[in-house]
Formats: sequence, structure tokens, C-alpha cells
Amino acid sequence: MTKKNHAQPDNHIKSNQENRETKILNLLCNTSLVLMTMLTEAVSQVFTSITKEMVTALSTGMGSSQDVSASLNDLEKNIPEKLRAELMTMKNDLQKQLNEKKQELSGLLSDPRFDEGIAIAERASVSLPKLTQDLDERALFGYLALLQAEDPAVSSMFKDLFEWMNSLPKFEKKEE
Repeated sequence: MTKKNHAQPDNHIKSNQENRETKILNLLCNTSLVLMTMLTEAVSQVFTSITKEMVTALSTGMGSSQDVSASLNDLEKNIPEKLRAELMTMKNDLQKQLNEKKQELSGLLSDPRFDEGIAIAERASVSLPKLTQDLDERALFGYLALLQAEDPAVSSMFKDLFEWMNSLPKFEKKEE
């Protein structure tokens, strides 16, 4: 007679919960980074220096079956190293803060409203990695370029994500 292992289902549930929390934290981090960066003057200056044809080619390439790597390579060449470094520094700082607070946030992250954000990001038909993943510089700037080019799918997704973020429960800091 074999013994039943009851620990495995609990580990599976815990793994799914950790995966869900990771997706939520990635989504919050990536969405915040893209929105914050869009608001900075530096991004405005960068994108005004990029030719209209390049942005059009990038947005067209993202929506087609063509390989988009050439368009992203062109975009990367036009982005100042300082801005790229600042974006990655902001990303690393934000990820570090979220991971440090992950234990405190776990009760808040159990709210089903967070699942709505995951659904918004994962149903979007964009030829970039999903916002629920740990995005690299290339993908983050791809989202920025598509927003700048007013790509309908990306613009709609970020509009929905912005509304979703405003509906989330607020994290209350503990008094020291």
C-alpha cells in the first residue's frame, strides 16, 4: 500500500500563488515605468528627434508578421545611453522595493482586482513580451515607442491599465 503525499497539492497552490504575485509585481513595475517615462521631458525630446518614418515603421512592424528586431535596433540607436541607464536604474530600484515589500503586500495582492490587471496585459495583442513578465530595456522602449506612435492596441491597453491601477486598493503604511 502506498502512502499519499498531501504536501504536493499545497506546493502547487503555493507555486501558483507565487507566480500570480510575480506577474502582479512585474505588471505594476512595468506599467509604472512606462507611464513614468512617458511623462519625462527626456522621452519627449528623444521621440521628437526620431523621424516620423522610423516610428511609423516600428508601429507597422509591431502589428505585422514581419520581424520587428530591425525596427527595435533602429530605435535603440536613437535613444541616449543616459536615458537607457536611467530607465534600467528606475526599474531595478522599483523591483527591489516591491520585492522587499512583497511579504507586506501579500495580503493586499490577494485581492481579486489584481487579476483584472493580469487579464488586461495578457489579452493584449502586442508583438512584445507581456507586461506581466520581467521586461528588458528593449521591450520597455518598444512599449514606449508604440505609445508614442499611438498604436491602438497598446494605447487601449495602457488606458485600461491606468484605470485599473486607479481602482486598486491602497496600501496603508504601518505607523512606526
